[in-house]
Amino acid sequence: MACRQLGLVLEISVFRWISLLAISAFLVGCGNLMELRDELKEAKSRLGRIAGTVASPACQRCPTVLVALGADGKTVHTYRVLERPGAFEMVTFGDSRLVFGFNDLNSDFQFQPNEPGAWVQIPEEFSSGKRVDGIDLVLTHDAPSTAPIFGNLFDLRGMTLGMIDVQLGTVADLSDARFDADFAELGMWQPLRFMKEAYAGIYFLAPFAPEKIPVLFVHGINGSPRDFAAIIASMDRRRFQPWVIYYPSGIKIDALGDGMSGMLTELRHRYGFEQLILVAHSMGGLVTRSYLDGCASSKNCSYLRSFISISSPFGGHKAAQSGVDYAPVVLPVWRSMAPDSKFLRQLFSQPLPHNLPHHLIFGFRNAGVLDSTSGDGTIALSSQLRKEVQRQAVTQRGFDEGHVSILGADGVIEYVNELLTQASFIASNQ
Repeated sequence: MACRQLGLVLEISVFRWISLLAISAFLVGCGNLMELRDELKEAKSRLGRIAGTVASPACQRCPTVLVALGADGKTVHTYRVLERPGAFEMVTFGDSRLVFGFNDLNSDFQFQPNEPGAWVQIPEEFSSGKRVDGIDLVLTHDAPSTAPIFGNLFDLRGMTLGMIDVQLGTVADLSDARFDADFAELGMWQPLRFMKEAYAGIYFLAPFAPEKIPVLFVHGINGSPRDFAAIIASMDRRRFQPWVIYYPSGIKIDALGDGMSGMLTELRHRYGFEQLILVAHSMGGLVTRSYLDGCASSKNCSYLRSFISISSPFGGHKAAQSGVDYAPVVLPVWRSMAPDSKFLRQLFSQPLPHNLPHHLIFGFRNAGVLDSTSGDGTIALSSQLRKEVQRQAVTQRGFDEGHVSILGADGVIEYVNELLTQASFIASNQ
């Protein structure tokens, strides 16, 4: 089906979601879809996924680093930091052939021979576009001397890994050009390029301050950290330090949640923070909830203190299903956002970790002229107030605001700051 015809088919169903999805480019031409197709092909031709478990009898709760290596045992393809030994998954290059794991006892991102370690070969059938399970390691103090990396010191800090460079703890200002709308849109339609050009990551808005509680802001689809400018400007910076995640919003939400987990685990390994508050808008609430599912499954993330979601489509969006049904190239995130997707069906299969309080904020100002469905003009109330999320939320507060205006509304800003203060008070008395 030609893009112009497809635009006519989808126009009514996505009319109220135009700004959120940057769908205007989709309606007038095929350029974005063709770029997306090329990116999906490139990812399949270069990347695969490995999964398994790591155990450490000598240190069952120690931070653990897993490194995927080339056949020479020296070329680092990627690495993953785990809060402690357990199940893991890693996306790596199709020609990765070894996995080395070690307990990073002194948190220096270097392996020393006195640290429990182990290595294992990746099965020969692994290649780009494939997934291989059963990569199991048992870390010991007598790792075989035949391990290609054994006895070598290597430093993972600041390393650029292949085609992807993730920002972790980089200090930036919200006025930074990388947070412009054009780059946010790049993350939706060309997620690989977004990551290659080193936009993705978790940024600090000031140098790390150990005495202040980090507040991580999670934007929505086609969004950027700048969306939270009004809330961040109102924060008590004597008690809180704002962090912002910037991610390619075109990829699957469970992959984004997994990436969020990996980044936060590594930041905690670097800085040792003991508290974290999460504030998410729109699809960012789904990314965060996916991350929280992983925390609950692994019984990790004990540092979490509060989760605040704003106008999140916990029940998905019907426009995403239209994209899955009719688009010649399907944006991966659409598959996650379709109302009856496997991702959404499983999203609430895990309880929130460690009795984490969830504060649910929703909007109900519908300014749409073509659709009378109750909602905020973009997300239906039935999606924002999915029954499972209502059961888990400790508070629910509605505001007469639209999907975008809610982030700048005085009442919302005041309420979010009340919740931050409440979380800070509870944390200080634990």
